[in-house]
Amino acid sequence: MAFGIAGTLLMLYAGLLALRKKLPRLRIGTAETWLKGHIWLGLLSVPLVLFHAGFSWEGMLDKVLLIVVGLVVFSGLFGLVVQHYVPRSMKTAAPLEAIYEQVPQVCAVLTRTADEAASHVCGSLLAVGEGASSRGDDRDVLSDFYRSTVRPFLAEAAPRRSRLHDRGQAVALFTQVRNMVSPSMHDTLDKLMAICEERRQLAVQIRMHYWLHGWLLVHVPLSMTLLVLVVIHVLTKMMIIP
Repeated sequence: MAFGIAGTLLMLYAGLLALRKKLPRLRIGTAETWLKGHIWLGLLSVPLVLFHAGFSWEGMLDKVLLIVVGLVVFSGLFGLVVQHYVPRSMKTAAPLEAIYEQVPQVCAVLTRTADEAASHVCGSLLAVGEGASSRGDDRDVLSDFYRSTVRPFLAEAAPRRSRLHDRGQAVALFTQVRNMVSPSMHDTLDKLMAICEERRQLAVQIRMHYWLHGWLLVHVPLSMTLLVLVVIHVLTKMMIIP
């Protein structure tokens, strides 16, 4: 019984981390202290629960409760590993990262900048957007490349299907077009390639952001389920024990 009470109290403390983020009155101590307590005291509750159960789970409720405990711990450890390694990888893969909430606006600015750079060289070939005239000069080459490859890549929400998503293929494509147009257009191509590189890094940032926060969509509901099951478990035992 003592192990069960101690383990339940530690679980409740671990659950207070979510309340602390939402209720200013609970913001006592630093966030780092609360997070460390959430991790270590939450882990300490596991052996206490096992001691309380006597390493035996005969009833269905006990089995479900212990399974949920394991899933909560596993998802929490997974999130801990993700939050430790993903930010380091992001610094290497996406050094030009932006504030996540502002990524759509940044992408829109990149698209407008690319439109202006391409239209400055191609003129009306870009203004129409489709069915551009074909005169066989290098402006046609740049315009076709921009409308068929660059513009769709910049406009997609998650541009993973485009060949420009891969840095190596992007360099090869831009080099191929560079060899097909006059030197006067090389500066424009360099600008477009730099814009595509920034858009590619933003796509990486979005994907890593999902990894950083997506595990919470599993961990938090499981934690709430665990607390509910603990309450049911306590009430059930109180009804059985006179």
